[in-house]
Amino acid sequence: MKRLRNIICAVLFAAAAAMPSTSKAQISLDTYYNIDWQFNIPLGNDFSSTASGWGMNFEGGYYVTPEIAVGGFLSFHTNNEYFSRRTIAINETLSMNSDQQHQMFTLPFGLLARYRFQEADFQPYVGMKLGMCYSQFSNYYYIFLTDENRWGFFMSPEIGFNYYPWANGVGFHMAIYYSFATNKCDLMSYKQSILNNIGFRLGLAF
Repeated sequence: MKRLRNIICAVLFAAAAAMPSTSKAQISLDTYYNIDWQFNIPLGNDFSSTASGWGMNFEGGYYVTPEIAVGGFLSFHTNNEYFSRRTIAINETLSMNSDQQHQMFTLPFGLLARYRFQEADFQPYVGMKLGMCYSQFSNYYYIFLTDENRWGFFMSPEIGFNYYPWANGVGFHMAIYYSFATNKCDLMSYKQSILNNIGFRLGLAF
C-alpha cells in the first residue's frame, strides 16, 4: 500500500509539472477535476472506529451555469482496527479466544452537484454527492478470515474550495465532508446498520 501511494503521488506531480502554460489560472472555467488524498473518522462504528488516511477521491464536473456544476465521482477508503485477545463468538454454539484485525473497505461512486460562490482564482463551494457504495468487512483472527460484502445507498455533503495560484492551470483542492451509507454489517458478533464518517480531502485541482 505504501509503494502504491508513492507511485500515485509521483504520477500526479509529474502530470502537474507537464501541464502547459495558459494565460488564465484555471485551464477551463467550464469544467473542473479534483484528485485527492482522503482522511476519515468513522462515527458510531463498532467494527472499525479508527481514523485512517488510506483513501483517495476522484471527481469531475461541468458547469452548466457559471455557478452550478454537475458531474461524477469515485473514491475508496480502508479503515483498520486491532482488537487484543478476547473470546470471539464464531456462531451460536462455537467460540474461540484470539486477537483480531478488522478491515473495512468502502468504494462509493455516483453523481454530484456543486455550487461555487465565485468564478475566480479562489473558488469556495458547497457540494452534494449521491450514489452507491460497495463495502467489504474483513475479520482476521488466528489463521482464519471471515468477510462480508455489501451494497448500499451513499450520500455525502461537503464544503471546500479550489484555488488556482499559478497561470499553468494546476491548483489545489481542500474539502471537509460528511458521508452516510446504508451498508449493513452482520459479521460474527458484530452488527452495523449504517456507515457514518466525517473527514477531509487535500489534493490537486485542474
